[in-house]
Amino acid sequence: MAEQLKSSRGGVKARTSHLSALCLLLLLAPWSSAVMAASPPASETESAAESPITVDQFHSADFQLRRLMVIMLAENPAIRQAQARYRSGLQRVPQAVSLPDPQLSYRYFVRSPETRVGPQDQALDLNQAIPWAGKRRLQGERAEEFAGSLAWRVRDIQRRLVAELKTNYFHAGYIQEALTINREEVELLSRFEEIALTRYATGEGIQQSVIKVQTELTRLADREISLQRQLDIFTRRLAELLGRPGSELFLDTVALSFLAVQFDTGQLEERALVGHPRVQEIKRLVKADELWARRQNLESRPDFRVGLSYIDVGRRDDTAGTLNPPEENGKDSVSLLVGINLPIFRKRIRAGIAEARESASSNQQALDSVQDQLLYLVQEAVLRLESTGEQSRIYRDVLIPQAHESLASAEAAYTTNKLDFLDLLDAERILFQVRLTYKRLLADYWIALADIEQATGTAFPEADLPATHSGAEEDL
Repeated sequence: MAEQLKSSRGGVKARTSHLSALCLLLLLAPWSSAVMAASPPASETESAAESPITVDQFHSADFQLRRLMVIMLAENPAIRQAQARYRSGLQRVPQAVSLPDPQLSYRYFVRSPETRVGPQDQALDLNQAIPWAGKRRLQGERAEEFAGSLAWRVRDIQRRLVAELKTNYFHAGYIQEALTINREEVELLSRFEEIALTRYATGEGIQQSVIKVQTELTRLADREISLQRQLDIFTRRLAELLGRPGSELFLDTVALSFLAVQFDTGQLEERALVGHPRVQEIKRLVKADELWARRQNLESRPDFRVGLSYIDVGRRDDTAGTLNPPEENGKDSVSLLVGINLPIFRKRIRAGIAEARESASSNQQALDSVQDQLLYLVQEAVLRLESTGEQSRIYRDVLIPQAHESLASAEAAYTTNKLDFLDLLDAERILFQVRLTYKRLLADYWIALADIEQATGTAFPEADLPATHSGAEEDL
């Protein structure tokens, strides 16, 4: 008889365990499907990461500059840091849409409560919090917008660093041109020195002419040292931008030539106001704050909690229970739990909503400020571009040819004793000075192009714009 009772109790417990497991699975199934439904597709979340910025989205003056940009975009530590931060932001999305962890608790009754069917020995509880509909979705959308802002920040950093790379590159190009002009001037003055020494030896010249030309040669030697130091500074900075600080960077000659471009200032301003990475970044932050304000508004809605409780019930061993066992003696207990939280602290809820709205307002003000700044940068860079472009054409077409003619005339007059040696040196100095100024204007012209590209957030000049290199300055 005892064995039959034991077998009967074991069957009841097995059926109860199976029922408990079934209830648990039925309870958790809709939660897991809700998690899947709330999680955004990977293609939507990571779309920005699948289209990284490339060197083709910048204008390249030459192949060497293009190669430097490729290296920098791949290896610059600031860009890598921003990309890692963006990838970190992507991981916030699944966290934001996830359900809270379920809670599992175990209870052991030191003094077992007595029931009609037997004493309660131990219990196992499982419960899960379920936020109000829409909370997790808004949290996920906000996390997506925040990750999107980080993606645009990567592009902003890339464009700023490319502009800095170009600026240092064209500065270095000017220094290279200045060194070339300086050496050509040394060669010319060395020839003038020989002429002055010969005329002084024959009594046709004076010692002052020799001293003057030697002083000029000393000045040029000192200038060569200064220019070389400046070139080293720019090449070191280029190496740092490439992510290779401390390494030596050897630049081929940067050919500074004039590039004629056509553009509409209004269109450039529109590009800056709409498509600049910094503008897009702040717009995503504003959208994230607006979503968060909506999410905070849902704090006034209750969250739910559902649970399952399993209680292990022992068989009655008292005299009455032994002599007259009750029906379902020792049957375990299974119960379901449903509850809600009570969002009664309205002051906290209102403060959360106000915080989100103020944050959105702050970012909107930041957006207005950035757009004003971008307009100024575009307009200022356009003025520099037009000014240096016009001056470059004047130097190339007028001043440099005139300086060449003036020097040739002065040299011919000096050889026939019709011109003083100091006047010859002045003509020589003017020629090389206008050549230097022309190269400086060309470098500033290219820097202005880079600044416009950075301010608009798009390649400038574009491939479809009529842009032609002028070869008239090859021998200038």
